[in-house]
Amino acid sequence: MEINKKRYKDLDSFFKRKFHKKVIKLPLDGGFTCPNRDGSLSSLGCIYCSDSGSGEWTFREKGSISRQISYQKKLLAKPGRDEAYIAYFQNFTNTYGDVAKMREMFYEVISQDDIVGLFIATRADCLSDEVLELLDELKANTFLVVELGMQSVNEKTISLINRGYRHEEFDKGLLKLKNLGINILVHIIVGLPYEVMGDYLADISYINSRKIWGVKIHNLYIEKGTRLLDFYEKENIAYRMDKDSYVEIVVAMLRRLDPDVVINRLTGDGLREKIAFPVWSKNKAKILATIDRVMKVKDYRQGDLWKEN
Repeated sequence: MEINKKRYKDLDSFFKRKFHKKVIKLPLDGGFTCPNRDGSLSSLGCIYCSDSGSGEWTFREKGSISRQISYQKKLLAKPGRDEAYIAYFQNFTNTYGDVAKMREMFYEVISQDDIVGLFIATRADCLSDEVLELLDELKANTFLVVELGMQSVNEKTISLINRGYRHEEFDKGLLKLKNLGINILVHIIVGLPYEVMGDYLADISYINSRKIWGVKIHNLYIEKGTRLLDFYEKENIAYRMDKDSYVEIVVAMLRRLDPDVVINRLTGDGLREKIAFPVWSKNKAKILATIDRVMKVKDYRQGDLWKEN
């Protein structure tokens, strides 16, 4: 059982064991864009993506990276608590663009004494040789995690969400990082149109096969002003997954997941006022509490159905 008495390998417990203190992630906006936005692949973006590119919890309006960090430290710190920070470049594609700019930003943050790690969210098709060289260099200087938005291994789903590249290309990018010994965090969305339990277990099977560091499991929520909402309305389809169904799926995924994989997230984290539906997704605490309760009452644990290949 983890430090936080979870029945899965939660991120907070991982941090406490590694750094021996409370570690807080600081979502940052580096001003990057995305090839799925700037016309290189598409100008539409992924079908679920908001205008902020998943950066709802960043503070770009505060200005420079150092100002964003300073503001969030004041916001999140607790007096008297021994704590450190992870710099998390979250929104859009943070290895896409000027590598010199990336280098300057990334080194700016890891040079701060109380920042113990760097998380970089990106796409698996945006890992040029120059970027990989920089990431390999950063790995030697800080605790580095590269987050890849996989969402699904189902090619029909990948096409529907307009991700812009096939799973085969995702796998090639992931293996480039893995071959450098870089910690990889893979993002999955549960509830994408037309997907069923078999799709979610296929996602877990792929993750197990690649022996990655961490995973995020994220319930689909539909935000106002997105093409995904337009899709549901145009196709006249209903979002039928309720909270208990989502919990059942997540528990099934956890039980089949390699117990060494670090769970970074088990639910979405959108802005309440922007979520059109489902309403239950707005109560993150209740979803997590229900997952914990089911795991405990039924005596389930991460990996108790996992079989190593």
